[in-house]
Amino acid sequence: MKLNDPFGRLAHRHQTGYELMRDTMRKSCIDTPEAATEAIRQTKKRALKYIGVGMTILLPLVLLLPQAMPVTLSIALFLTVWVASSAINGQRYIQRYIDEDLK
Repeated sequence: MKLNDPFGRLAHRHQTGYELMRDTMRKSCIDTPEAATEAIRQTKKRALKYIGVGMTILLPLVLLLPQAMPVTLSIALFLTVWVASSAINGQRYIQRYIDEDLK
């Protein structure tokens, strides 16, 4: 039994996420390590674009409504953490796909 995941919920969630990613990679005909590595690179670029767009939208809001700064900064922090977490998990799943299925 793990102290940080005593009932295996996170492990089950990550396994399900990996299986969905693996099926998507297979349907997309990503069947070489090079193509999967390119998918990892694209994931990083896409995450940075999402964060950039989110900040571009939220920054003018802070300038126009300074009294809304705490809420806006909270949303910006949430957006950044969510996108970064999703990108990191996606990269882990793709790397696992490379290690388990493509080699």
